[in-house]
Amino acid sequence: MSIRYKESGLIRVHPGLHPEHGPGPSGKVALLQQDNPGIDAIGAVPFPTSPRPPVRFPILFLLCFLTGALPIQSKKAAPKEKEKPAPAAPAKPAAPAKPGVPTKPAALPPPKVEWKPVYYKNRAYVPANQVAAYYDLQVPALWQKSFKLYTPDGKFTIECNVDEKRVQLSGWTFYFSFPVVEPKDMPMISVFDVRNILDPILRPNDRRDPAILRTVVVDPAAGGKEPGIKCPFIAEKDLTLAVARQLVPLLQANGYQVVLTREEDKYILPGMRVLTANEVPDEAIYLNLRAATGVAAARGFECSTLPPAGTPATVESDSPNIDKRFFAGNINDRESLALATTIQNSVVRNTRTLDLGIKRVRVDELRDIRMPAISCKLGYLSHKEEAKKLATPEYQAQLASAIVQGVDRYAAFLRTGYETRIEEDRKRPLSFGPATVKQEPAVMPPGAEKIALRLPIVGPVAAAIPTLDGKPPSTATNIDRSKMELQIFLFEKVNDAEIDLSTANPPEVSWISILPDWQAGVPEWLQVSYLRPSFSPPELKAYGKRSYYGYVARLIYDGRLLDETSSPANLNRALFYFTPVFPRR
Repeated sequence: MSIRYKESGLIRVHPGLHPEHGPGPSGKVALLQQDNPGIDAIGAVPFPTSPRPPVRFPILFLLCFLTGALPIQSKKAAPKEKEKPAPAAPAKPAAPAKPGVPTKPAALPPPKVEWKPVYYKNRAYVPANQVAAYYDLQVPALWQKSFKLYTPDGKFTIECNVDEKRVQLSGWTFYFSFPVVEPKDMPMISVFDVRNILDPILRPNDRRDPAILRTVVVDPAAGGKEPGIKCPFIAEKDLTLAVARQLVPLLQANGYQVVLTREEDKYILPGMRVLTANEVPDEAIYLNLRAATGVAAARGFECSTLPPAGTPATVESDSPNIDKRFFAGNINDRESLALATTIQNSVVRNTRTLDLGIKRVRVDELRDIRMPAISCKLGYLSHKEEAKKLATPEYQAQLASAIVQGVDRYAAFLRTGYETRIEEDRKRPLSFGPATVKQEPAVMPPGAEKIALRLPIVGPVAAAIPTLDGKPPSTATNIDRSKMELQIFLFEKVNDAEIDLSTANPPEVSWISILPDWQAGVPEWLQVSYLRPSFSPPELKAYGKRSYYGYVARLIYDGRLLDETSSPANLNRALFYFTPVFPRR
Protein backbone atom coordinates (compact mmCIF):
# COMPACT_ATOMS: atom_id res chain seq x y z
CA MET A 1 0.00 0.00 0.00
CA SER A 2 0.99 3.61 -0.35
CA ILE A 3 -0.08 6.61 1.65
CA ARG A 4 0.02 10.07 0.12
CA TYR A 5 -1.03 13.46 1.45
CA LYS A 6 -3.45 15.78 -0.22
CA GLU A 7 -3.09 19.50 0.31
CA SER A 8 -5.80 19.30 2.96
CA GLY A 9 -3.76 16.80 4.92
CA LEU A 10 -6.10 13.88 4.18
CA ILE A 11 -4.68 10.46 3.47
CA ARG A 12 -5.04 8.31 0.39
CA VAL A 13 -4.48 4.57 0.56
CA HIS A 14 -3.94 2.34 -2.42
CA PRO A 15 -3.15 -1.32 -1.82
CA GLY A 16 -1.41 -2.92 -4.76
CA LEU A 17 0.31 -6.01 -3.46
CA HIS A 18 -1.34 -8.67 -5.61
CA PRO A 19 -3.43 -8.69 -8.77
CA GLU A 20 -6.96 -7.52 -7.97
CA HIS A 21 -5.80 -6.68 -4.43
CA GLY A 22 -5.82 -10.32 -3.39
CA PRO A 23 -3.26 -13.01 -2.66
CA GLY A 24 -1.30 -14.62 -5.44
CA PRO A 25 -1.48 -18.36 -6.04
CA SER A 26 0.05 -20.28 -3.19
CA GLY A 27 3.65 -21.22 -3.81
CA LYS A 28 4.21 -18.90 -6.75
CA VAL A 29 6.28 -15.74 -6.89
CA ALA A 30 4.93 -12.83 -8.89
CA LEU A 31 7.86 -11.31 -10.78
CA LEU A 32 7.61 -7.78 -12.15
CA GLN A 33 3.85 -7.67 -11.90
CA GLN A 34 2.55 -4.20 -12.57
CA ASP A 35 1.10 -2.04 -9.81
CA ASN A 36 -2.67 -1.73 -9.74
CA PRO A 37 -4.45 1.61 -9.42
CA GLY A 38 -5.63 1.75 -5.88
CA ILE A 39 -8.72 2.77 -4.00
CA ASP A 40 -9.12 6.20 -2.46
CA ALA A 41 -9.85 5.54 1.21
CA ILE A 42 -11.95 8.70 1.31
CA GLY A 43 -14.19 8.41 -1.69
CA ALA A 44 -13.52 5.10 -3.49
CA VAL A 45 -12.16 7.06 -6.46
CA PRO A 46 -9.27 5.48 -8.44
CA PHE A 47 -6.03 7.03 -7.32
CA PRO A 48 -4.01 8.17 -10.35
CA THR A 49 -0.44 6.94 -10.37
CA SER A 50 2.32 7.59 -12.86
CA PRO A 51 3.59 4.58 -14.83
CA ARG A 52 6.16 2.57 -12.94
CA PRO A 53 8.81 0.89 -15.07
CA PRO A 54 9.99 -2.60 -14.11
CA VAL A 55 12.71 -2.48 -11.48
CA ARG A 56 15.62 -4.69 -12.39
CA PHE A 57 17.79 -5.74 -9.49
CA PRO A 58 20.90 -7.87 -10.16
CA ILE A 59 22.39 -10.20 -7.61
CA LEU A 60 25.45 -8.84 -5.83
CA PHE A 61 28.74 -10.23 -6.99
CA LEU A 62 32.37 -9.59 -6.14
CA LEU A 63 34.58 -11.16 -8.76
CA CYS A 64 36.26 -7.83 -9.44
CA PHE A 65 37.30 -7.71 -5.79
CA LEU A 66 38.77 -11.18 -5.92
CA THR A 67 40.53 -12.33 -9.00
CA GLY A 68 42.09 -9.47 -10.88
CA ALA A 69 39.76 -10.10 -13.81
CA LEU A 70 38.88 -6.94 -15.67
CA PRO A 71 35.26 -6.12 -14.84
CA ILE A 72 33.01 -3.99 -16.93
CA GLN A 73 31.31 -1.24 -14.97
CA SER A 74 27.84 0.10 -15.54
CA LYS A 75 24.93 1.53 -13.69
CA LYS A 76 21.82 -0.15 -14.93
CA ALA A 77 20.82 -3.78 -14.37
CA ALA A 78 19.93 -6.47 -16.86
CA PRO A 79 16.32 -7.42 -17.50
CA LYS A 80 14.53 -10.01 -15.43
CA GLU A 81 12.85 -13.03 -16.94
CA LYS A 82 9.09 -12.46 -17.21
CA GLU A 83 6.06 -13.34 -19.26
CA LYS A 84 5.95 -12.45 -22.93
CA PRO A 85 6.54 -9.94 -24.38
CA ALA A 86 10.13 -9.99 -23.23
CA PRO A 87 11.65 -6.79 -21.84
CA ALA A 88 14.22 -4.85 -23.79
CA ALA A 89 17.78 -4.85 -22.56
CA PRO A 90 18.98 -1.94 -20.44
CA ALA A 91 21.59 0.58 -21.43
CA LYS A 92 25.04 -0.56 -22.49
CA PRO A 93 27.78 -0.87 -19.83
CA ALA A 94 30.31 1.89 -19.44
CA ALA A 95 34.03 1.50 -19.98
CA PRO A 96 36.12 -0.96 -17.92
CA ALA A 97 37.71 0.07 -14.64
CA LYS A 98 40.76 -1.12 -12.78
CA PRO A 99 40.19 -4.52 -11.16
CA GLY A 100 39.11 -4.46 -7.54
CA VAL A 101 38.66 -0.67 -7.45
CA PRO A 102 35.08 0.59 -7.09
CA THR A 103 34.34 3.41 -9.48
CA LYS A 104 31.75 6.13 -9.63
CA PRO A 105 29.10 5.13 -12.18
CA ALA A 106 29.60 7.03 -15.41
CA ALA A 107 26.90 8.56 -17.57
CA LEU A 108 25.44 5.85 -19.76
CA PRO A 109 25.62 6.21 -23.55
CA PRO A 110 22.54 5.45 -25.63
CA PRO A 111 22.06 1.68 -25.88
CA LYS A 112 23.54 0.22 -29.02
CA VAL A 113 22.35 -3.35 -28.49
CA GLU A 114 19.16 -4.79 -27.07
CA TRP A 115 18.55 -8.26 -25.83
CA LYS A 116 15.94 -10.15 -27.77
CA PRO A 117 15.21 -13.20 -25.63
CA VAL A 118 14.17 -16.38 -27.41
CA TYR A 119 11.65 -18.71 -25.78
CA TYR A 120 12.66 -22.35 -25.85
CA LYS A 121 10.68 -24.99 -23.95
CA ASN A 122 8.78 -22.26 -22.07
CA ARG A 123 11.93 -20.56 -20.79
CA ALA A 124 13.54 -17.30 -21.93
CA TYR A 125 17.09 -17.46 -23.30
CA VAL A 126 19.55 -14.95 -24.73
CA PRO A 127 21.62 -16.03 -27.76
CA ALA A 128 25.32 -16.05 -26.89
CA ASN A 129 26.20 -13.59 -29.66
CA GLN A 130 23.74 -11.08 -28.17
CA VAL A 131 25.31 -11.56 -24.72
CA ALA A 132 28.72 -10.88 -26.25
CA ALA A 133 27.54 -7.80 -28.16
CA TYR A 134 25.83 -6.36 -25.12
CA TYR A 135 28.91 -6.67 -22.92
CA ASP A 136 31.46 -5.76 -25.62
CA LEU A 137 32.91 -9.26 -25.63
CA GLN A 138 34.60 -11.02 -28.53
CA VAL A 139 33.04 -14.15 -30.01
CA PRO A 140 34.67 -17.25 -31.51
CA ALA A 141 35.18 -17.41 -35.25
CA LEU A 142 33.25 -20.70 -35.28
CA TRP A 143 30.52 -21.58 -32.77
CA GLN A 144 31.01 -25.05 -31.32
CA LYS A 145 29.64 -27.07 -28.39
CA SER A 146 32.39 -25.53 -26.26
CA PHE A 147 32.81 -21.78 -26.76
CA LYS A 148 34.48 -18.78 -25.16
CA LEU A 149 33.49 -15.13 -24.90
CA TYR A 150 36.25 -12.74 -23.90
CA THR A 151 37.25 -9.10 -23.53
CA PRO A 152 39.53 -7.70 -26.26
CA ASP A 153 42.52 -7.80 -23.88
CA GLY A 154 41.70 -11.38 -22.83
CA LYS A 155 41.61 -10.55 -19.10
CA PHE A 156 38.02 -11.68 -18.66
CA THR A 157 36.63 -14.85 -20.21
CA ILE A 158 33.37 -16.80 -20.15
CA GLU A 159 33.77 -20.47 -21.06
CA CYS A 160 30.60 -22.52 -21.56
CA ASN A 161 29.59 -25.92 -22.88
CA VAL A 162 26.26 -26.69 -24.51
CA ASP A 163 24.02 -28.92 -22.36
CA GLU A 164 26.04 -28.13 -19.21
CA LYS A 165 25.44 -25.89 -16.20
CA ARG A 166 29.13 -25.58 -15.40
CA VAL A 167 30.72 -22.30 -16.53
CA GLN A 168 34.17 -20.84 -15.97
CA LEU A 169 34.57 -17.12 -15.47
CA SER A 170 38.23 -16.14 -15.83
CA GLY A 171 39.12 -19.65 -14.70
CA TRP A 172 36.79 -19.73 -11.67
CA THR A 173 34.02 -22.33 -11.60
CA PHE A 174 30.35 -21.40 -11.25
CA TYR A 175 27.16 -23.25 -12.03
CA PHE A 176 24.25 -21.84 -13.96
CA SER A 177 20.77 -22.75 -12.78
CA PHE A 178 19.91 -24.02 -16.25
CA PRO A 179 22.11 -25.67 -18.90
CA VAL A 180 23.27 -23.79 -21.96
CA VAL A 181 21.09 -24.86 -24.92
CA GLU A 182 21.55 -24.86 -28.70
CA PRO A 183 18.21 -25.52 -30.42
CA LYS A 184 19.54 -24.32 -33.78
CA ASP A 185 22.95 -22.98 -34.72
CA MET A 186 23.56 -20.57 -31.83
CA PRO A 187 24.15 -21.43 -28.13
CA MET A 188 21.83 -19.67 -25.70
CA ILE A 189 22.07 -18.84 -22.00
CA SER A 190 18.95 -18.51 -19.85
CA VAL A 191 17.87 -14.96 -19.05
CA PHE A 192 17.89 -15.92 -15.38
CA ASP A 193 21.57 -16.87 -15.50
CA VAL A 194 22.62 -13.84 -17.54
CA ARG A 195 20.89 -11.61 -15.06
CA ASN A 196 21.92 -13.40 -11.86
CA ILE A 197 25.42 -14.64 -12.68
CA LEU A 198 26.98 -12.80 -15.62
CA ASP A 199 25.59 -9.29 -15.18
CA PRO A 200 26.59 -8.87 -11.51
CA ILE A 201 30.12 -10.07 -12.29
CA LEU A 202 30.54 -7.87 -15.33
CA ARG A 203 28.93 -4.87 -13.61
CA PRO A 204 29.83 -5.10 -9.91
CA ASN A 205 28.88 -1.48 -9.19
CA ASP A 206 25.21 -2.51 -9.38
CA ARG A 207 24.91 -2.96 -5.63
CA ARG A 208 22.92 -1.49 -2.80
CA ASP A 209 22.47 -1.23 0.96
CA PRO A 210 26.04 -0.65 2.14
CA ALA A 211 26.44 -1.90 5.70
CA ILE A 212 29.01 -2.92 8.30
CA LEU A 213 29.31 -6.63 9.01
CA ARG A 214 29.10 -7.10 12.77
CA THR A 215 28.58 -10.80 13.51
CA VAL A 216 29.60 -14.14 12.04
CA VAL A 217 27.50 -17.19 12.94
CA VAL A 218 29.51 -20.40 12.58
CA ASP A 219 27.55 -23.64 12.40
CA PRO A 220 29.62 -26.86 12.68
CA ALA A 221 27.53 -29.65 11.13
CA ALA A 222 26.73 -32.96 12.85
CA GLY A 223 27.57 -33.48 16.53
CA GLY A 224 26.82 -35.84 19.41
CA LYS A 225 24.83 -38.90 18.34
CA GLU A 226 25.08 -37.72 14.71
CA PRO A 227 28.73 -38.20 13.69
CA GLY A 228 28.11 -37.33 10.05
CA ILE A 229 30.54 -38.65 7.48
CA LYS A 230 33.20 -40.91 8.96
CA CYS A 231 36.61 -42.09 7.81
CA PRO A 232 39.57 -43.80 9.58
CA PHE A 233 41.19 -40.42 10.27
CA ILE A 234 38.40 -38.14 11.48
CA ALA A 235 34.61 -37.82 11.68
CA GLU A 236 32.70 -34.92 10.18
CA LYS A 237 31.45 -33.75 13.58
CA ASP A 238 35.03 -33.45 14.87
CA LEU A 239 36.38 -31.79 11.73
CA THR A 240 33.71 -29.09 11.61
CA LEU A 241 33.99 -28.31 15.32
CA ALA A 242 37.79 -28.14 15.12
CA VAL A 243 37.68 -25.64 12.24
CA ALA A 244 34.95 -23.65 13.99
CA ARG A 245 37.09 -23.35 17.11
CA GLN A 246 40.01 -22.17 14.97
CA LEU A 247 37.76 -19.53 13.40
CA VAL A 248 36.63 -17.93 16.64
CA PRO A 249 39.85 -16.14 17.72
CA LEU A 250 40.72 -15.17 14.14
CA LEU A 251 37.33 -13.56 13.54
CA GLN A 252 37.34 -11.84 16.92
CA ALA A 253 40.81 -10.45 16.23
CA ASN A 254 39.40 -8.82 13.08
CA GLY A 255 36.62 -7.12 15.02
CA TYR A 256 33.69 -9.48 14.47
CA GLN A 257 31.41 -10.92 17.10
CA VAL A 258 31.17 -14.69 16.77
CA VAL A 259 28.26 -16.99 17.56
CA LEU A 260 28.71 -20.79 17.51
CA THR A 261 25.61 -22.93 17.10
CA ARG A 262 27.40 -25.64 19.07
CA GLU A 263 30.56 -25.39 21.17
CA GLU A 264 30.92 -29.05 22.08
CA ASP A 265 30.24 -32.53 20.80
CA LYS A 266 26.47 -32.21 21.08
CA TYR A 267 23.60 -32.95 18.73
CA ILE A 268 21.66 -29.84 17.73
CA LEU A 269 18.51 -29.95 15.63
CA PRO A 270 18.63 -27.91 12.39
CA GLY A 271 15.75 -25.77 13.62
CA MET A 272 17.64 -24.83 16.77
CA ARG A 273 20.70 -23.89 14.72
CA VAL A 274 18.55 -21.57 12.60
CA LEU A 275 16.90 -20.12 15.71
CA THR A 276 20.30 -19.33 17.23
CA ALA A 277 21.35 -17.53 14.05
CA ASN A 278 18.09 -15.62 13.61
CA GLU A 279 18.33 -14.19 17.12
CA VAL A 280 21.36 -12.11 16.06
CA PRO A 281 20.08 -8.52 15.69
CA ASP A 282 22.98 -7.00 13.74
CA GLU A 283 24.22 -7.31 10.16
CA ALA A 284 25.51 -10.89 10.17
CA ILE A 285 26.44 -13.85 8.00
CA TYR A 286 25.99 -17.59 8.50
CA LEU A 287 28.66 -20.19 7.70
CA ASN A 288 27.53 -23.82 7.73
CA LEU A 289 30.62 -26.08 7.85
CA ARG A 290 30.37 -29.61 6.45
CA ALA A 291 32.44 -32.44 5.05
CA ALA A 292 31.81 -34.25 1.76
CA THR A 293 31.94 -37.81 0.49
CA GLY A 294 31.90 -39.31 -2.98
CA VAL A 295 33.91 -41.53 -5.29
CA ALA A 296 37.45 -42.29 -4.19
CA ALA A 297 38.97 -39.70 -6.54
CA ALA A 298 36.65 -36.84 -5.51
CA ARG A 299 38.37 -34.03 -3.61
CA GLY A 300 38.33 -30.24 -3.28
CA PHE A 301 36.40 -27.36 -1.67
CA GLU A 302 33.02 -25.94 -2.59
CA CYS A 303 30.55 -23.33 -1.35
CA SER A 304 26.81 -23.57 -1.92
CA THR A 305 23.80 -21.32 -1.48
CA LEU A 306 20.06 -21.96 -1.40
CA PRO A 307 18.57 -22.14 -4.91
CA PRO A 308 16.54 -19.01 -5.78
CA ALA A 309 12.78 -19.52 -5.93
CA GLY A 310 11.76 -21.40 -9.04
CA THR A 311 15.23 -22.76 -9.86
CA PRO A 312 16.69 -26.24 -9.38
CA ALA A 313 19.62 -27.16 -7.17
CA THR A 314 22.83 -27.87 -9.06
CA VAL A 315 22.28 -31.66 -8.89
CA GLU A 316 18.62 -31.34 -9.96
CA SER A 317 17.33 -31.25 -13.51
CA ASP A 318 14.92 -28.69 -14.93
CA SER A 319 11.32 -29.86 -14.64
CA PRO A 320 7.81 -28.50 -14.02
CA ASN A 321 8.13 -29.77 -10.44
CA ILE A 322 10.87 -27.29 -9.42
CA ASP A 323 10.13 -25.81 -6.00
CA LYS A 324 8.72 -22.34 -6.71
CA ARG A 325 8.36 -21.31 -3.07
CA PHE A 326 10.19 -18.26 -1.73
CA PHE A 327 11.75 -19.01 1.67
CA ALA A 328 13.25 -16.74 4.29
CA GLY A 329 16.65 -17.98 3.11
CA ASN A 330 15.96 -16.42 -0.31
CA ILE A 331 15.72 -12.90 1.13
CA ASN A 332 19.51 -12.56 0.90
CA ASP A 333 20.09 -14.49 -2.36
CA ARG A 334 22.39 -11.84 -3.80
CA GLU A 335 24.41 -11.38 -0.63
CA SER A 336 24.73 -15.14 -0.09
CA LEU A 337 26.13 -15.59 -3.59
CA ALA A 338 28.58 -12.76 -2.97
CA LEU A 339 29.72 -14.35 0.30
CA ALA A 340 30.17 -17.74 -1.37
CA THR A 341 32.34 -16.12 -4.03
CA THR A 342 34.73 -14.43 -1.61
CA ILE A 343 35.20 -17.52 0.57
CA GLN A 344 35.52 -19.97 -2.34
CA ASN A 345 38.12 -17.74 -3.94
CA SER A 346 40.09 -17.26 -0.73
CA VAL A 347 40.17 -20.93 0.28
CA VAL A 348 41.19 -22.17 -3.17
CA ARG A 349 43.93 -19.55 -3.46
CA ASN A 350 45.37 -20.07 0.00
CA THR A 351 45.12 -23.85 0.38
CA ARG A 352 45.77 -24.76 -3.26
CA THR A 353 42.88 -27.20 -3.12
CA LEU A 354 40.73 -28.09 -6.11
CA ASP A 355 38.08 -25.51 -7.03
CA LEU A 356 34.76 -27.37 -7.15
CA GLY A 357 32.86 -24.17 -7.79
CA ILE A 358 29.87 -22.36 -6.34
CA LYS A 359 26.73 -24.45 -6.37
CA ARG A 360 23.09 -24.39 -5.29
CA VAL A 361 21.98 -26.89 -2.65
CA ARG A 362 18.85 -27.56 -0.62
CA VAL A 363 20.02 -27.65 3.00
CA ASP A 364 17.54 -27.38 5.88
CA GLU A 365 19.71 -24.86 7.70
CA LEU A 366 19.76 -22.50 4.69
CA ARG A 367 16.01 -22.51 4.09
CA ASP A 368 14.80 -20.42 7.01
CA ILE A 369 17.89 -18.32 7.75
CA ARG A 370 17.41 -14.54 7.74
CA MET A 371 20.93 -13.47 6.82
CA PRO A 372 23.41 -14.13 4.01
CA ALA A 373 24.15 -17.83 4.39
CA ILE A 374 26.33 -20.45 2.72
CA SER A 375 27.26 -24.08 3.20
CA CYS A 376 30.99 -24.87 2.93
CA LYS A 377 32.18 -28.40 2.19
CA LEU A 378 35.68 -28.36 3.67
CA GLY A 379 36.86 -31.43 1.79
CA TYR A 380 36.20 -35.08 0.99
CA LEU A 381 36.62 -37.64 3.75
CA SER A 382 36.25 -40.34 1.10
CA HIS A 383 39.56 -39.26 -0.47
CA LYS A 384 42.36 -40.92 1.49
CA GLU A 385 45.02 -38.24 1.13
CA GLU A 386 42.62 -35.33 1.58
CA ALA A 387 41.09 -36.98 4.66
CA LYS A 388 44.54 -37.35 6.23
CA LYS A 389 45.20 -33.67 5.60
CA LEU A 390 41.81 -32.59 6.96
CA ALA A 391 42.55 -34.43 10.21
CA THR A 392 45.66 -32.34 10.94
CA PRO A 393 45.44 -29.17 13.09
CA GLU A 394 47.82 -27.44 10.68
CA TYR A 395 45.49 -27.78 7.69
CA GLN A 396 42.46 -26.96 9.83
CA ALA A 397 44.19 -23.72 10.81
CA GLN A 398 44.99 -23.03 7.16
CA LEU A 399 41.33 -23.51 6.24
CA ALA A 400 40.19 -21.23 9.05
CA SER A 401 42.64 -18.49 8.05
CA ALA A 402 41.50 -18.63 4.42
CA ILE A 403 37.83 -18.48 5.41
CA VAL A 404 38.48 -15.40 7.55
CA GLN A 405 40.20 -13.68 4.62
CA GLY A 406 37.11 -14.39 2.53
CA VAL A 407 34.89 -12.93 5.24
CA ASP A 408 37.08 -9.81 5.32
CA ARG A 409 36.73 -9.35 1.56
CA TYR A 410 32.97 -9.72 1.75
CA ALA A 411 32.85 -7.21 4.63
CA ALA A 412 34.99 -4.73 2.68
CA PHE A 413 32.71 -4.92 -0.33
CA LEU A 414 29.59 -4.71 1.83
CA ARG A 415 30.91 -1.51 3.38
CA THR A 416 31.69 0.14 0.03
CA GLY A 417 29.69 3.37 -0.11
CA TYR A 418 28.71 3.25 3.57
CA GLU A 419 30.28 6.61 4.47
CA THR A 420 28.57 8.26 1.50
CA ARG A 421 25.23 6.79 2.52
CA ILE A 422 25.64 8.04 6.10
CA GLU A 423 26.37 11.55 4.82
CA GLU A 424 23.30 11.40 2.57
CA ASP A 425 21.17 10.22 5.49
CA ARG A 426 22.40 13.10 7.63
CA LYS A 427 21.00 15.57 5.10
CA ARG A 428 17.62 13.97 4.49
CA PRO A 429 14.64 15.95 5.79
CA LEU A 430 12.73 12.94 7.15
CA SER A 431 13.46 9.42 8.34
CA PHE A 432 11.84 6.53 10.18
CA GLY A 433 12.27 6.00 13.88
CA PRO A 434 12.00 2.60 15.64
CA ALA A 435 8.70 1.00 14.64
CA THR A 436 6.50 -1.22 16.78
CA VAL A 437 4.25 -4.10 15.72
CA LYS A 438 1.38 -5.37 17.82
CA GLN A 439 -0.38 -8.65 17.04
CA GLU A 440 -3.68 -9.59 18.62
CA PRO A 441 -6.41 -12.09 17.78
CA ALA A 442 -9.23 -10.33 16.04
CA VAL A 443 -12.61 -10.40 17.75
CA MET A 444 -14.40 -10.93 14.45
CA PRO A 445 -14.30 -13.00 12.34
CA PRO A 446 -13.01 -16.12 14.10
CA GLY A 447 -9.54 -17.19 13.04
CA ALA A 448 -8.58 -13.77 11.70
CA GLU A 449 -5.42 -11.94 12.73
CA LYS A 450 -5.05 -8.24 13.46
CA ILE A 451 -1.71 -6.47 13.05
CA ALA A 452 -1.14 -2.89 14.20
CA LEU A 453 2.02 -1.22 12.88
CA ARG A 454 3.14 2.08 14.42
CA LEU A 455 5.69 4.04 12.42
CA PRO A 456 7.36 7.18 13.82
CA ILE A 457 8.53 9.65 11.19
CA VAL A 458 11.08 12.12 12.46
CA GLY A 459 12.86 15.21 11.23
CA PRO A 460 16.66 15.43 11.30
CA VAL A 461 16.79 17.10 14.72
CA ALA A 462 14.85 14.30 16.34
CA ALA A 463 16.72 11.66 14.38
CA ALA A 464 20.11 13.05 15.48
CA ILE A 465 21.87 11.02 12.82
CA PRO A 466 25.53 10.69 13.77
CA THR A 467 28.13 11.96 11.34
CA LEU A 468 31.60 10.63 10.65
CA ASP A 469 33.21 14.03 11.21
CA GLY A 470 31.34 14.81 14.42
CA LYS A 471 29.25 17.60 12.89
CA PRO A 472 25.81 18.18 14.40
CA PRO A 473 22.80 17.05 12.38
CA SER A 474 21.00 19.47 10.12
CA THR A 475 18.26 21.72 11.45
CA ALA A 476 14.61 21.04 10.80
CA THR A 477 13.35 21.54 7.25
CA ASN A 478 9.97 22.81 6.10
CA ILE A 479 7.96 19.79 4.97
CA ASP A 480 5.51 20.02 2.08
CA ARG A 481 3.01 17.35 3.00
CA SER A 482 1.77 17.01 -0.58
CA LYS A 483 5.20 15.71 -1.60
CA MET A 484 5.31 12.93 0.97
CA GLU A 485 4.40 9.30 0.31
CA LEU A 486 4.64 6.11 2.36
CA GLN A 487 4.73 2.61 0.92
CA ILE A 488 4.04 -0.22 3.36
CA PHE A 489 4.12 -3.93 2.55
CA LEU A 490 3.19 -6.74 4.92
CA PHE A 491 4.45 -10.29 4.51
CA GLU A 492 3.06 -13.59 5.75
CA LYS A 493 4.48 -17.02 6.35
CA VAL A 494 2.58 -19.70 4.46
CA ASN A 495 2.23 -23.20 5.92
CA ASP A 496 5.14 -22.43 8.28
CA ALA A 497 7.52 -22.48 5.30
CA GLU A 498 7.42 -19.99 2.42
CA ILE A 499 7.16 -16.19 2.50
CA ASP A 500 4.51 -14.28 0.54
CA LEU A 501 2.88 -10.86 0.45
CA SER A 502 0.00 -10.37 2.86
CA THR A 503 -3.61 -11.30 2.16
CA ALA A 504 -4.78 -8.59 4.58
CA ASN A 505 -7.78 -6.44 3.82
CA PRO A 506 -7.25 -2.76 2.93
CA PRO A 507 -5.86 -1.24 6.13
CA GLU A 508 -7.12 1.40 8.48
CA VAL A 509 -4.66 4.31 8.54
CA SER A 510 -4.55 7.12 11.07
CA TRP A 511 -2.14 9.76 12.30
CA ILE A 512 -1.80 9.76 16.07
CA SER A 513 -0.69 13.37 15.77
CA ILE A 514 -3.13 16.00 14.52
CA LEU A 515 -1.92 17.72 11.32
CA PRO A 516 1.67 16.56 11.64
CA ASP A 517 4.18 19.10 10.38
CA TRP A 518 7.56 18.02 11.86
CA GLN A 519 8.38 21.63 12.66
CA ALA A 520 8.92 20.88 16.35
CA GLY A 521 11.51 18.26 15.54
CA VAL A 522 9.56 15.51 17.31
CA PRO A 523 8.32 12.20 15.88
CA GLU A 524 4.92 12.09 14.21
CA TRP A 525 3.29 8.68 14.54
CA LEU A 526 1.37 6.86 11.83
CA GLN A 527 -0.64 3.77 12.74
CA VAL A 528 -1.53 1.17 10.10
CA SER A 529 -3.94 -1.58 11.16
CA TYR A 530 -4.34 -4.70 9.03
CA LEU A 531 -7.02 -7.31 9.49
CA ARG A 532 -6.18 -10.61 7.83
CA PRO A 533 -9.45 -12.45 7.29
CA SER A 534 -10.04 -16.04 8.23
CA PHE A 535 -10.11 -18.44 5.30
CA SER A 536 -12.83 -20.85 4.30
CA PRO A 537 -11.70 -24.47 3.68
CA PRO A 538 -11.43 -23.88 -0.11
CA GLU A 539 -9.43 -20.67 0.47
CA LEU A 540 -7.22 -22.42 3.00
CA LYS A 541 -6.50 -25.12 0.43
CA ALA A 542 -5.76 -22.55 -2.27
CA TYR A 543 -3.71 -20.04 -0.24
CA GLY A 544 -2.41 -22.09 2.67
CA LYS A 545 -2.31 -21.45 6.40
CA ARG A 546 -0.99 -17.92 6.85
CA SER A 547 0.39 -15.86 9.71
CA TYR A 548 2.11 -12.48 10.01
CA TYR A 549 5.84 -12.56 9.18
CA GLY A 550 7.10 -8.99 8.78
CA TYR A 551 6.83 -5.63 7.05
CA VAL A 552 8.70 -3.28 4.73
CA ALA A 553 8.11 0.49 4.94
CA ARG A 554 9.44 3.03 2.45
CA LEU A 555 9.46 6.81 3.00
CA ILE A 556 9.36 8.92 -0.17
CA TYR A 557 9.55 12.70 -0.39
CA ASP A 558 9.38 14.73 -3.57
CA GLY A 559 9.80 11.58 -5.65
CA ARG A 560 12.97 10.47 -3.84
CA LEU A 561 13.34 7.50 -1.52
CA LEU A 562 14.55 8.89 1.81
CA ASP A 563 14.40 5.88 4.09
CA GLU A 564 13.48 2.22 4.16
CA THR A 565 12.93 0.02 7.19
CA SER A 566 11.85 -3.58 7.64
CA SER A 567 11.34 -6.33 10.17
CA PRO A 568 12.92 -8.84 10.14
CA ALA A 569 16.03 -6.89 9.21
CA ASN A 570 16.83 -6.91 5.48
CA LEU A 571 13.34 -8.12 4.49
CA ASN A 572 13.37 -5.10 2.17
CA ARG A 573 15.93 -6.97 0.06
CA ALA A 574 13.15 -9.38 -0.96
CA LEU A 575 10.62 -6.77 -1.99
CA PHE A 576 11.66 -6.73 -5.65
CA TYR A 577 10.91 -10.44 -5.98
CA PHE A 578 7.23 -9.80 -5.34
CA THR A 579 6.28 -6.44 -6.77
CA PRO A 580 7.87 -3.54 -8.67
CA VAL A 581 8.50 -0.57 -6.42
CA PHE A 582 9.43 2.97 -7.34
CA PRO A 583 11.51 5.00 -6.73
CA ARG A 584 14.81 3.35 -5.85
CA ARG A 585 17.79 4.85 -4.08
